[in-house]
Amino acid sequence: MSQEMGNESRAEAFRRNPELESLIERLNNILQRSAEQELAQFKAPELPLVLVVGGPRSGTTLMMQWLAASGCFGYPSNLIARFYKAPYIGALIHEMLVNPKYQYKHDFEDIRAYTMHSSFASDLGKTDGLAAPNVFWYFWRRFFDFDDCPYLDESKQKTADTGNFIKELAALESAFAKPFAMKGIIVNWNLDFINRLFSKILFIHIRREPAYQMLSILKARERFRGDRRLWWGFKPPEYDALTLNTPEHEVAAQIRYTRQAIADSFEEIPSARWLSIDYERFCENPAMVYGLIRDRLAQQDYAIPDRYMGQARFRNSNGSYSDAIKSLETVYSGIE
Repeated sequence: MSQEMGNESRAEAFRRNPELESLIERLNNILQRSAEQELAQFKAPELPLVLVVGGPRSGTTLMMQWLAASGCFGYPSNLIARFYKAPYIGALIHEMLVNPKYQYKHDFEDIRAYTMHSSFASDLGKTDGLAAPNVFWYFWRRFFDFDDCPYLDESKQKTADTGNFIKELAALESAFAKPFAMKGIIVNWNLDFINRLFSKILFIHIRREPAYQMLSILKARERFRGDRRLWWGFKPPEYDALTLNTPEHEVAAQIRYTRQAIADSFEEIPSARWLSIDYERFCENPAMVYGLIRDRLAQQDYAIPDRYMGQARFRNSNGSYSDAIKSLETVYSGIE
């Protein structure tokens, strides 16, 4: 399995379990051949693929949890992610365990589907529970040659295994009989490339007030790396050319250039295929965001229920305006 962001540089609480990694690798190698045989029957998704994009600590995990809980989309659960070389098989197992359609007496009474009544908690993007959504990075890395900076230049785009990537997503769509939604922040810098691969797609860009996002990234560095001076998250292509003297300037640039890359891509993509949503507005009024997503999908000939049945609001984790936030605003405004 890909070992991005080396295990030794993680705080102990976030280090991988090598015995689990070994077992998952063994299981996937056993299943991969059967999965490839099944994949031959699929060509490309027929329904819109939904990709949640945006910078770190911007609300992308909450958005994915909400999309998963809505019941309108298939998604990569923590269970499915364990089958990263055979996700179609993983999805079928997921459905067998959590979809009431396949229930027999109380065989799996202790396993619950992910719904609007589930926990929306997470820890630096990691969710709890078999049916909760997963970032799915091991799946993405099967097809694309990502480095610490995951930008795909023209050469990497040409060598990417896009054919099997598309087929795998078609298979996942088939398993759920719904549009498939997943995080796409690993391709924040190549949305135009990904857009060209699919006849129907919806990018949902989550933005958060930059100073609060900066503070959250700095705290994530401390928890994940043990030191706010150490990088956390994907690096923008501009990183090596920048002269950044403090952690605050680094995270400001991380946010600024990630946002700019997404905005630049959206200028080349038809408006029916993307949405930009402010985290704060989403927390305040999820029903409004549901309506925007429903309308965009309708423009691509796919209908989700008219009536929104989820939470009225979510708690905004920004906190109060403080001197620290004011100082971070000044740093962000100075990034060009």
